[in-house]
Order: sequence, then structure tokens, then C-alpha cells
Amino acid sequence: MTSSTCFFCLALPLLISNAALANTPQVSKSETPYQLASSWPDRIIATATEDPATSISITWRTNNIIDSTYGQIVKANSDARFDMRASTVNAITSIVSLKQGKNNQGEFKYPANDKLPDVNYHAITFKNLSPDTLYNYRVSGSKGKWSPWQQIKTSPVTVNKDVEFLYFGDAQNGIYSHWPMVLRRAWKNATNAEFAIYAGDLVNEGANDKQWSNWLNAGRFIHGMLPAVLVAGNHEYDWQVQANENTNNSIKTSTKASTQKNWALSTLWQDQFTLPPAPSLPNALQETVYVSHYPDLDVFVLNSEAQGDVALLQAQAEWLDDQLQHSTTQWRIVTMHHPIFSSCGVPLNTPGQDEPEIRAAFLPILLKHNVDLVLQGHDHTYARGSIGTKEDIAVLASHASPKKVKSVFVTSVAGPKTYPQKPTRWQEYSHYGVTLERIGENTPTYQVIKKTNNNLIYQSFTTDGKLYDGFTLTKALSGQKILQVISDLPEQRTFDNTGDYKSHHDLAE
Repeated sequence: MTSSTCFFCLALPLLISNAALANTPQVSKSETPYQLASSWPDRIIATATEDPATSISITWRTNNIIDSTYGQIVKANSDARFDMRASTVNAITSIVSLKQGKNNQGEFKYPANDKLPDVNYHAITFKNLSPDTLYNYRVSGSKGKWSPWQQIKTSPVTVNKDVEFLYFGDAQNGIYSHWPMVLRRAWKNATNAEFAIYAGDLVNEGANDKQWSNWLNAGRFIHGMLPAVLVAGNHEYDWQVQANENTNNSIKTSTKASTQKNWALSTLWQDQFTLPPAPSLPNALQETVYVSHYPDLDVFVLNSEAQGDVALLQAQAEWLDDQLQHSTTQWRIVTMHHPIFSSCGVPLNTPGQDEPEIRAAFLPILLKHNVDLVLQGHDHTYARGSIGTKEDIAVLASHASPKKVKSVFVTSVAGPKTYPQKPTRWQEYSHYGVTLERIGENTPTYQVIKKTNNNLIYQSFTTDGKLYDGFTLTKALSGQKILQVISDLPEQRTFDNTGDYKSHHDLAE
């Protein structure tokens, strides 16, 4: 994303006229609690692995005194003392300075964390597990200080097994005040979910540990039980203050007075998450581009914020092309932060946002392999559209008009910061054969998606649990897909019928 685009992502008051802004008092952001790391394990999160049928990755935090920790795991059973049969595994510990970080792009200062002490992060990937099996696990802090036992299930391997999962767009704002309610509502609606996709912008400032505290604590037991497929968004990156004079000139820089800043992925991302490697890709993309294999369902994660570097985009496109070429599953899902077809109408009275570099790099690969579903965030609005096959290229999918499709594209937002749709409604993209078929403004949602033998069933819900959108993709043995929108969908929600959006400045981070 260019610096101007990023500015508009951050500047929600652009939705309000200058006159209104002049009469609107500036409200400081609400305070939120923050818990310092201790000798007890906290911020426990399970994350995706390449083979979730036989492995589970867990990451957690302690204070910087605890340099030797462990995890224990055992198959769940009915015994009162199941723990007596648990296996103990050593964790890998990383010493993390919250005040500054170092990665392949340089060394950075994190002013938001200036008063916070160093911490230790610990990680384990439990391997050689049995597929489709419930396990009990716990992790340690200092000697004798264990987390409570938690349960987590490995993925099945049988291709005809149903797989259900959750998908969320940006949380980003209100991650203390609003986001926990959405996450818990979604969990209640999909207790059989195998994993959850978070399509980027989990927080507003990726180098702010207090915001990560809020995001990780919002889920607590959910994050420990439901493996997270994590997507890096532009807000996981930040204008980070350069800590030394050795600047990597290949990345974006901004010089203001004597302070140099670089646009770089916060090092907190790789400190607090354990994600699959992609050995063929550059270091700058590690743990942001990966694949996770579920029964007859492959999930591919891309890093669209690398758009400032054409070489990094091209590397991902080549990686995705190769991965899809070798994928033998019936269903393929790609998730990234920036939409292929943008719906965001900010700034007002302009054409709105667009991501041409992302589209140029990835759309040809998606269409070459007829990727079934593309799940995105960033635009802070809801949009669903599809590209039809040659015979149905101009068909607008509805309940009354099933449509033969190549790919379906969805953008959603989970947090309370929302934007208006582009007035063009994707008309500028018509030459790609795409049609916009459902929108929603001022409407955070969560999505429950289920893979059955021949169907991909998609449902989008508002935060009060009401169905807002839904469709079924049915795939024939030939690979032909039919998109069938469900009947009796509610009226599309827009700013005109839901009231003006005033400000997000009073939302608790």
C-alpha cells in the first residue's frame, strides 16, 4: 500500500464533512487494562501448521526471567488423571525487547512500548499426532507454574469428512471494547470449527504491544483451542523508527526532520506467532506466506502488503502458481488482506481505493487455477462478487439465477470501524468479468464456512447473530462450479438506512 492509501485507512474522519468536523469535539481513546508478563504463561495461542492432521503449534509469553519452558500433551480420555500419561516437550524460547526489534529490514525502535520490560516468548510444535483426535495440552512458565489444561483437535485426513471454519475481516479498532463480543458470538455459532482465518489488520498499530495484549486476550480460551490462520495486513506493518544509521534502501522510507522511519512488518508478529515456513520464498515473506492442508481443502495465505516491492509480489505469485499446480484437493481457498477488487469508497468524492499491483500479480494465478474462494479484508465494508464462466460471464448471481463461476471474492470487516462502498460498485472492473452481487455498509460480520463432500457452504452473520448473506458452491466431477445464493436474504444495509457513522476515536484499543 502507498503511504497515501495507508493514511486513508487510518483517517476515518474523512467520512465526515469538514463542517461537521469543525463542530465535533476530539475525543481521546478510551484506556484499556494491560497486564505485564509474569512467571506464569499467558497469551497462549494455537496457530496453523502445514499439516494440521499431525501437528499443532502453540506460542505463549512469560517474563524475561523464564528461559526454560515446556509443553505437555496427551490424548483426551475419560480418566480423571489423564495428565499422568502426558508427554513433555521442550519449548524454544526467544528473548524479546518490546522497545525495539530487529528483522531482515533493519533494527527498529517501538516508542509505544518504551516503558515496557523485555519478555520471553516460547513456542512448541507438537508433532507426530494422530489425525482427527482430541488432545489435552498445557504449557509452563517457571517451575511448577502451568497453564490450565486445554483441549484441541487435530484435523481429519479422510477427504469426505466435513470441515467447518470461521473467517473474519479486520478487527483493528475497538479490539478491547467491541471485538471480543464478535469473536465469542462467532465461536458460539460454530463450535465445530477446525480453524479460524483472520484476514489481516488484527490491530491498529502492529508495533504496539498494548494493542496485541487486547487482541490476544479477547479470545483467551478460543485462541488456545481454535488454530488461527493469520494474515498480515498493512496495520501489522508500521512506520517504525530506525534504530541505527544502516538503512536498507530497498524498502519504503520516510524522512521527517532528522528522524528516519521505515515501513516494515512489526517484529512482534513473528515473536508471538508460530506459522509455517515457505523455504522457497525470501526472508521478508517468512511466516506471512504459507499453506495449510485440510481434508480435500487447501488454504493459501498471501502477504498483499508486500505490494511496495514488485519482486516480493512476483515471488508470491510464482509460489502460489506452483502450490496450486501441485494441489490435489477438491477445494482451494486463498486469503490475503487487500482485495483483488476494492470496494472502499474513501476518500469521499473520489474513485476510492484500488490495489492494481495486487490484482496484476495474483488475479491471473487465481483464474488460471479456478481458485474457489478468495477471502479478504482491508476495505472495512462487506462485498461479495464472482467471475462467471464464459457462458455466465454477465450473470448476476441470485437465488433465482444460479451462476456457473470460476471464483468467488469476499471482503468483510469484523470491527466497528466501517467505510462506505465505492459509488461505482465495481463497474471499473467489468472487463475482468466480475460482478458485485452483495454489499453491506456500517455492518461488521463474521463468517461460517463449511466444506462438505461436493459443496462449499458460506454464511455471513451480523454481530447479533442474524444471517446477512449466504451461498452454496457446488462442484461437479468435471470441476464446474455452480453458485447458488440462498433465498430470503435481508435488505442490503447501507449508511442511508443505518445512520451516519460519527467517529471511532472513542473506541477502546
